[in-house]
Parts: sequence; structure tokens; C-alpha cells
Amino acid sequence: MTPSVDLVELFRDLVRLDTTNPPGNEAIAVAYLARLFDARGIAYDIVEPEPTRQSIVARIGPEGGGRPFVLISHLDVVPAKGEEWEFPPFDAVEHNGVIYGRGTLDTKYLTAMELGAFLAVRDAPPARPVYFVATADEERGGTHGMAHVARRFEEQFRGGIVINEGGGFFVPHRGERFYLCTVGEKGRCGFRVTIDGAPGPASFPSRNRTTRILSDLFDRMASHRFPEERNAVSIRFDDALGAQIDDPLLRSFREYNRRDAIILKSYNVGTQVNVLPAGAQFDAELHLLPGRTRKEAERILREIFDGSEARWEITAFHPGFASDMGNSVYRALARNAAHHFDGARLLPVYALGQTDGRFLGTRGCHVYGFAPVTSDIPFSEVLKLVHQKNEKMTRASITAGAHILEDLILSVG
Repeated sequence: MTPSVDLVELFRDLVRLDTTNPPGNEAIAVAYLARLFDARGIAYDIVEPEPTRQSIVARIGPEGGGRPFVLISHLDVVPAKGEEWEFPPFDAVEHNGVIYGRGTLDTKYLTAMELGAFLAVRDAPPARPVYFVATADEERGGTHGMAHVARRFEEQFRGGIVINEGGGFFVPHRGERFYLCTVGEKGRCGFRVTIDGAPGPASFPSRNRTTRILSDLFDRMASHRFPEERNAVSIRFDDALGAQIDDPLLRSFREYNRRDAIILKSYNVGTQVNVLPAGAQFDAELHLLPGRTRKEAERILREIFDGSEARWEITAFHPGFASDMGNSVYRALARNAAHHFDGARLLPVYALGQTDGRFLGTRGCHVYGFAPVTSDIPFSEVLKLVHQKNEKMTRASITAGAHILEDLILSVG
């Protein structure tokens, strides 16, 4: 039998390990997990592309025998300004059943849930392999984490069922209970725009080209209307909620599921005082529905910047992906949500940001963002906590989430 583990205490231990990225130092969390696996005789691999930037991959079950289950989470966290917190961000203080700390919600709670499910199914292993994966560097793009893990385990993970962050949160709608489940991610096309001009005095009106061009481009981007696209996710979302959506958050999700978007990331217009800038530069991103290609991104940028004197170039392109909502896994997710959360229904959406799941979703895996949290922390509150002060997670969510994921693995496996 697998030695028992107190998941809540394990979770608090992980939160106390300062894996702020940068610099990361996820090796201290990997060492903690490795000791746990050693005590239970579970084989694992450590992926370390750079010193201290470690990820860990453990497996139970056969090497073959069907599509694998891959449980992924990340160990790094964003910085925290401790003086702004009600409780110190790396003390994992528990108060009235709530644990406070950096990483409690993003995503060390998922690490604990998935570990609990992973250890539980070991005593009744499914016919397919089950992998537990905890990575470095997700918060800074995964360059030192999942990018390496996905390449190294490409054959083992091929066609896998991936449980990821991004969903599992409660949203009410017109008397019904829903839980978000991400079934894909939008692609990202980063681009840089450069404006060449001539400086001019700011103390009286002038024909400064830089400011004129910059204002025109910002106006073009803000007013660009992307066409609406009905896709598998938007259709299911609309069917679940109906035509009348009162909640502004859900209305925003409705738009997000069916349109591309453009986001300004940063801009630089110089630092001289009382002088209009000689030139300017800004970086932005297209957020593209799954299936969009780089060629389509170029067409959109040409359309937006047609006739402008500015120069633009694509700096990065990462395609999006969509996962199957008609398979046994998604149906099992729906059954488990209904069973454990009082008849709640799944609400499919595209993930709001990029996660480690994109490294596997673009390699033929089916990635589902479902890290189930009790309704004590609804999604409206989650948005105010992620990367913010007083980040928190409930004790009840840790134990409930582990049971739900255990049931999912056993029911499908």
C-alpha cells in the first residue's frame, strides 16, 4: 500500500519553498518531491537545462498500454511584496480553513491535488501510464521548464490526456452552477512597430510626425473590429448559457471565445523633457483563435497598418490549439463535476493566458484545464487573487480536487 500523505500539509510545505521566478530555484521543490517519491519507490526523472531550474517527471503504470494521463503543474511563482500581504507570502498561514501564500492559486494547489490523485491510483493502477509532471519557469514562458520536458518525453506523452491549470472554477448563471473547463488556448503573434521621425519642441504646436503616427496607430488598433467566428467552443458555451447572459464576466468570455484580439504590451517614446520624440517603438500581440496560421497573422497586420509610415515585424509566433470535447475524457470530466459539485455543468472556454499546456496541445495531446476548486472561491474572486496580494486556497479544495482527479483517472483508465 502507498504510505499516506497529508495533502494539505504537503501543499503548505510547497508554498513555504520560495520559488519566485526570477530566479526560480525550482530545484528546492523538486528535491522535496523527489524525497517523497524515493520513500515510496516511485521512479522519476529530473530535467535540469540550467542549474537550479529543475522539473520532475514521475510515472506509475505500464510504459505502454494506451494513451497516457499526464498531470501537469508548475512550481515557480511570481514575485510578492510581503509588506502588502495580510500574512507573510511564504509562511503558508492557515486561517479559518484558508491557506494564504504566493503560489497557493498559481499553481501549487494543483501540484498537491495531482500528487494526491497520482499516489491514490498507484494501488489500483489503470491500464495506461500516468505521469506526474511539475515544471520550472512557466511564469516566464517555460523556456527552462516544459519546453525541455515536452521535447524529452515527446514519445511517452504522444496522444496523451493532459490535466492542466486554467479551469475548475465555479461560475453561477441564472440559478445554475457551472465549472469552467479550458479546452484550448489561443495562439500568440508578437510584433514590433517602429516609427522614425524628427524631434520637435513641446512648448508650441508642431507637425511632429512621430506623435501623429503613433496616435493614428493606437487608434487603428483600438478600433479594429475582428470578425466573429462560431467554433466548437463558442457553440457549446452559447448552448450551455443561452442567449441572455447577464454577468459581464460571462459576456466577456462569450466574446473571447469567438474573436481574435490585439493587446498592447509595451511602448517607448523616449525620456527627454519638453521635447517631442524623434521616434517611437512598441510591442504588441495578436491573440488568435486556434487554427490561425502565421500567414493569416501577417494578413491581419497588413490590414491594420496599411498606408502607415511605420515599420512592423513579427517577433514571435506560437499557434493555438483546441482539444476534443466529444471523447470519453471530456464526458468523464462532466460527470465528475456534476457528481462532486451538486449537479454542476462544465462550461468550455479557451484559456485566458498561455500555459505549459501549449507545449503538449500543439504536439497532439488533449489538454484540459480543470483544477477543481470549491465554490468558496468563485472565478470572479480568482481573477482578483492570481498574481495579487493575499493569494489563497481553501483546505477543502485541496482534498476535493485530489478526489475528483483520482475518480477521473480511474473512470477513464
